[in-house]
Amino acid sequence: MTTAGLGPAAAPDPASEMGELSETIRQLPTHRKLVSQTEHTELDAILPLDAIIVPASRPARNLEQAVTLARAIGCALLILCSRDVQPAGVRQLLAERSFDDAIVVNLPDGYRHKLLDFPALTSIERDLPEPCFSYLTDLSTKRNIGLILARMLGWQRIFFLDDDIRDISLPDLRDTVSMLGPYSAAGMRISNFPDNSVACHAHRMTGGLQDVFITGAALVVDCQRNTAFFPNIYNEDWLFFYDHAASRKLGSSGGRVTQLRYNPFADPQRAAWQEFGDVLAEGLYALLDHGMDWRYATDGYWLHFLDARRRFLEEIADRADTVRPDIREQLLRSVETALKCSITIGPGLLERYVLHWRQELRSWQHRMARIGLMSLDAALRALNLDRWDDGPVTDVVRRGPAVLTEEPPTTPFALRDLHDLMQSDGDYDSYPGSGRGKRGGRTKRASTVSHHGAPGIRERGLFASARRSFRSTRGEYAQPQAGASPEAQAEGVDL
Repeated sequence: MTTAGLGPAAAPDPASEMGELSETIRQLPTHRKLVSQTEHTELDAILPLDAIIVPASRPARNLEQAVTLARAIGCALLILCSRDVQPAGVRQLLAERSFDDAIVVNLPDGYRHKLLDFPALTSIERDLPEPCFSYLTDLSTKRNIGLILARMLGWQRIFFLDDDIRDISLPDLRDTVSMLGPYSAAGMRISNFPDNSVACHAHRMTGGLQDVFITGAALVVDCQRNTAFFPNIYNEDWLFFYDHAASRKLGSSGGRVTQLRYNPFADPQRAAWQEFGDVLAEGLYALLDHGMDWRYATDGYWLHFLDARRRFLEEIADRADTVRPDIREQLLRSVETALKCSITIGPGLLERYVLHWRQELRSWQHRMARIGLMSLDAALRALNLDRWDDGPVTDVVRRGPAVLTEEPPTTPFALRDLHDLMQSDGDYDSYPGSGRGKRGGRTKRASTVSHHGAPGIRERGLFASARRSFRSTRGEYAQPQAGASPEAQAEGVDL
């Protein structure tokens, strides 16, 4: 069997290697064996963090956590704003906190830039189910802008932090950053409130065993070793660190953080919007758990996985009478909406999306390799973006290559009894066995939504022959030339 993450190898043969697994293809409750963990006691070196990047969409008060962490760790703070973030509110918060080093950037409605064009993926969007466009979000765009600016400013280690994340301690952040010695990306787990899709929330609440995975909402990235991008689709973060998971270069520091509560079943269209991305990510990661990479994601594989996904949803609906009556109807409507959307997804469409995604990944790598070091003002001009804040900021350009500090070896994160991760939280989780549903708690609703949204409305056959592997051509990172001006160094990329 081909092992995911290894170098060039012979083209896979799904018919022979996966035939024995066809009966076991299903959505898995956990992908934890794909993530390695370093215990706090193993960390004997602290690596510096260059910047915290916040894709902000909520009112300014939600930036308190980011300001506190940036001040404590002594790094730059980049806030990419749109939607409900108002300039006056941001300025007031920064003034009250006496914080002058934030870079606050406004992202205009409908913002586009050719560095962010992904024509192969755009060409397939018209074939996606209509519900995939029931919500609009600019989360992927903001994160990709963060990656581009990090490249332009010479930042090596960055921390993506969504504005609905709370309870991050400074030691946990430092431990997570210091995992970037052996790993390309590392994160903390959002288990309180669990960071899951609508379908996975419903699975947990009806008695299913459901883990949480690493997320882009609290993720440190080594920009010198990472060359991925965030596609404009649900579970964009899973696709971003897919290659890290495949090569066992995705880490977890063991820190747990909190996501603001919301009712995942309040709008059934949320489940429909998530369905394609949820199927895509869960299917790709199920292959990794079997030691197989994206090249095995043929239409034949997706045919089996889609059947398994639909059974997964149907079984949730069958167990709906186990949840509290006050949320049962909403849960059922959401699951039924997801199932209707799932039926419209064809296996060939999933196979095509994966191939287009890998094609765009190579193109993104070439673009990023051509970007040189430049000043902050030059970087923002190149991206056609404006700062909201007027005052001067500390020099945020890193002018020399960073030296990685070697870390002690890490050990695989052994699968433990997952019940400690599935503990009922507040009075929301009331699946059988939790005890809380019997006491008649109420579902809490927050005024904010999950980091995967903050979206607003208009916010069977044999396995096919495997495609030959696309071998990614990773361009060399552009290094600043000694003595050249920042503007001259920027001329290497066509902006």
